Amino acid sequence: MSILRIPFQNTARAFRFSIIIYLLCLISNTSFRVMGFDLSTEIHSILNGDFFYLILLVNLKIFLIYYIFYSSLQIGIDFLFREIFPSSKRKGFITYLVFILFTLSLLFHSIIHYPQLYGEFFYIRHTYLQPFLYFLTDHVDPRYFEFFFIASISSYLSFLIAGFLYRANIQYLFLFVFLVFILFFHFNSFIYGIIPIFLGYQIIRQIDSKVNRFTLLPVFFLLFAIIGSFYYFKFFFHLPIPENSKDYNLLIISADSLRADRIGAKVNGESITPNIDKFKEEAFVFEDHHVTIPRTFPSWADLLSGEYSMSHKIRDMFPSPDEKKNLGSSEFPTIGHYLQKKNYRTAVYSNFAGDIFTRADFGFQEVRTPNFNAKILVTQKSLEFQIFLLPILTGSFLRGGEYFEEVSGFSNLGDGDRILPDIYSFIRREKSNPFFLTIFLSVTHFPYSPPYPDYKKFTDSNYYGKYKYFKFVDPTSDAKPDEKDIEQIKAIFDASIYSFDESLGKITSYLKKHGLYEKTLIIITGDHGESLYEDIHGHGHGEHLRGPNITQVPLIIKFPFDFYKERESHIFKGVTSSIDIVPTLLEFYKIEANKNYPGKSLIPILGKENWVEERNVYSETGIWFSDIGEHFFQSQRIMYPSILKMHQIVPEEDYQIMITDPYYRETIAFAKHRSLQNSKFKFIYIPTRDGVIYELYDRISDPLNQFNIAASFPYVVEQMKLELYKIAEEREGATIIGDYIIPPSVNKE
Repeated sequence: MSILRIPFQNTARAFRFSIIIYLLCLISNTSFRVMGFDLSTEIHSILNGDFFYLILLVNLKIFLIYYIFYSSLQIGIDFLFREIFPSSKRKGFITYLVFILFTLSLLFHSIIHYPQLYGEFFYIRHTYLQPFLYFLTDHVDPRYFEFFFIASISSYLSFLIAGFLYRANIQYLFLFVFLVFILFFHFNSFIYGIIPIFLGYQIIRQIDSKVNRFTLLPVFFLLFAIIGSFYYFKFFFHLPIPENSKDYNLLIISADSLRADRIGAKVNGESITPNIDKFKEEAFVFEDHHVTIPRTFPSWADLLSGEYSMSHKIRDMFPSPDEKKNLGSSEFPTIGHYLQKKNYRTAVYSNFAGDIFTRADFGFQEVRTPNFNAKILVTQKSLEFQIFLLPILTGSFLRGGEYFEEVSGFSNLGDGDRILPDIYSFIRREKSNPFFLTIFLSVTHFPYSPPYPDYKKFTDSNYYGKYKYFKFVDPTSDAKPDEKDIEQIKAIFDASIYSFDESLGKITSYLKKHGLYEKTLIIITGDHGESLYEDIHGHGHGEHLRGPNITQVPLIIKFPFDFYKERESHIFKGVTSSIDIVPTLLEFYKIEANKNYPGKSLIPILGKENWVEERNVYSETGIWFSDIGEHFFQSQRIMYPSILKMHQIVPEEDYQIMITDPYYRETIAFAKHRSLQNSKFKFIYIPTRDGVIYELYDRISDPLNQFNIAASFPYVVEQMKLELYKIAEEREGATIIGDYIIPPSVNKE
């Protein structure tokens, strides 16, 4: 039993303090809201054995992190008192004071850096604390706290080195090594390295003897050599690029909800995308580019496969097992699969919204993105309660500590800088080989999460409403914010795009530094756009097809410098589609596809301004998440239940959240709004229970699609309707009955 007590020796204060703040968070900060949905009525579904033990293990790990963190502090404080103030009777008081000081310093730093992370805490559960939140973010620089952390730790480590050299006491060396390794594993977010170091120190510090300090100096050098070698190979070592290499790398950089009209937009005379503006000077810009479906999962499936979602059947965010397995099959390979056959290394890096890449075969050998399933949602909610732990997990303490991989999937933590080190590591590691890298950043997805100081960049410093730092999401409400709120939401969105642009600038600079920029084909685009209360369009994406901002995203392509040098114009004004990217890449890389893609290669029109003949591009809506509200599209849709009533948790698929019921899947496909648009018109097909509604809008004189001119142009409606039906018949296998498009039946086996 004495051995079992060793880890807890002399750490009773840390144990008690850990219990107090753990319970304090649990009692005062519990919520069951996820992305605006209240899951309290669903809580019974997680009380089975698997989830019960998951919750238990997660909370044990949470407490363990608290305990190790405060125990390390207590060990350092106790050692200081024993060596410097052995007769002091205030050690307990000072210990708790240091605990509180470090805890609050970490929390304040994190609140200033990522106020979105604490939105529900300040705006729903503890609104009386809002003035203090505003004081911190408006008047306190987070670097004060960073200086405090670094100065405190550096001073203490210097004290240990000096003490060892002066007193020749091996305890100074033991504690120094212990703290250095604790910090090392913390930087690398490796809790399973910290635990044995912590246990080992508790045992080895029983040794107490004087030593020849000079004989142990090699220990210092060995320690720093080990750590230095690790960081050298992680951040600096690379193989040289082979001379005369003719392989062109492929890099796709995208942001979620990236509206085309915000690229190059100016606020107070300053562009919100200075790095993209500079990039455009060396690239081809496709001004009228549209996605096929404004939802992340199916949009990326279409972009990377070159096929419509109606063909490969991933048509919403929750595809069933038989639907998602189509992607990556021999019938629906992605550009990643093609490039793997040419010995390219393929990888995707993302935060938050990139969880889709773990849920289907997109053609990436290396997937460094969050995962998404019911277990992860449960874990995230357990972590969100613990506001005193979040600063440690999100990097406020010396930029380390992501001890739960689920942290990277927080919707309010889209800061691209958090994943840049891993991206740099991949680029450096693979620079001697051809690679295809996709980077998908989520800072621009609601709730919008630009970090400090970006969230102040374009916003009104005197605004103190609930949208000061982010956009609250509530799919069950269609209440329109007032004008000041809308102005703030748009400013936060612009700040998010500015943050994305900063990350993009850092990535391109890194490519230039390593001699890869000129030989890399780089594509900047988005998975869909975003409505921001223009006209009656509401907020968000995927529910309707009106206006330019839902489907229109940027498409900017920089080819390797030795591929295309002469050009009449670098701006193409004709309409293009996300399904054009695969045919373009296949032609560029000289890959025979042996299949007929619905999109067009853009290489033949490089340097031109428009298509020779008019072209229509297709889009469709996503799934409606909620069946509540007075939105205009709610009265124009075929109803089906909200996502909370349709979804299933499928244990056989790693507890993914899916829509598996054939009736719902068929209804979702049947109920979709569909559109065709060209440079002049947008045509929208809207099935309802009372018949099909056709809308036609003049894109030039009426970009927000406010005036339906279908009755004035019946010949245009008929022409575009027939083309839409033809696409559905050929690409979906649909049947046209009356005016309705009837998708094929779902396999009910």
